[in-house]
Amino acid sequence: MVAHCNQYITKENEMKNYQLVFDLGSQYIAAGLKQDGFFDKIPTLVAHGGADGKEIVAVGMEALRIHNTSAGATKLSRPILEGAIIDVDGVKALVKKLLSHVVNSRVANLHNYSILCAVPCGMISSDKKNIESLFLELGAKQVSFVETPIADSVQLFGEFRCRQGVVVDMGCDCVDIAVVVADSILSGCTLYHGGKAITEEISKRIRAKYMVQLSFDQAERLKLDCGSLFANDTTVVSVVGQNVEQGTMETISVSSREIYDILCDFVKKYVQIVQSLVNGLSDDIRPLVRNSGVMLCGGVAKTHGIDVQMQTQLNMPVFVANQPDNVTINGLLQK
Repeated sequence: MVAHCNQYITKENEMKNYQLVFDLGSQYIAAGLKQDGFFDKIPTLVAHGGADGKEIVAVGMEALRIHNTSAGATKLSRPILEGAIIDVDGVKALVKKLLSHVVNSRVANLHNYSILCAVPCGMISSDKKNIESLFLELGAKQVSFVETPIADSVQLFGEFRCRQGVVVDMGCDCVDIAVVVADSILSGCTLYHGGKAITEEISKRIRAKYMVQLSFDQAERLKLDCGSLFANDTTVVSVVGQNVEQGTMETISVSSREIYDILCDFVKKYVQIVQSLVNGLSDDIRPLVRNSGVMLCGGVAKTHGIDVQMQTQLNMPVFVANQPDNVTINGLLQK
């Protein structure tokens, strides 16, 4: 009996040391259990339905499936915007869904966990407080935060074998740009001009040129499959949209060259910020950072030729992470 009790107490003590890490993105929410290095992620989507249209009927991929087969009976929403919670109940439902994937039945409830959550470096304290309150309401014993570029640097510095550099995390809503040395941000900022803004600009360009209104998903497909920062890229992609004059659906073919300048304009903004941050460094730190270079992650980092374009303009090395979408969560698991 004594041996059995001691075994139970030991197991309980181990459970109290569990730490969950979260990356709350506007496109995906990722969570992992730090003790085993496992993580999972689901789309940041919530399907609402029911009699009043406000009941949460599904989240993640299931929300998308139900919405696509419900003939307008459900409405999709994204409960996170620019890293901040705009729908508490929606985020709670997503977090619970992820916990069922990451934790299963290994631990009885969230009371045994501390939470480490990545946030944009420009996030205000009230938005952090909202995130903390959500996890505490779900039963977490403690909530702490780490700025996204710091979490990214843990993974990136290991991947590119350095101890300093410029981290550029190009997400859907936010682009975090920071000079990181060891485990500290020397200077940085959050630019709310990421992948979503690029998609919207592409949609505007197509409407103006072809008089065709693309859905966000079709414009996003155009960005991902056709977008390139190589001026001589000849890729052509077909998309479907509504002719704004006739109201009929129309298929159009768009080439990479037609959206090339849109991508260039966004990259130019990122380059200007990197230049400003690097130029503001002290004389002893600047050469070290320039030699290590710029490390890109996030969805926009997958744009063809973005590293070459930025390296040409910055005159310093630019690298793209092997798995751009998973850098933050992998960094958190190693933090």
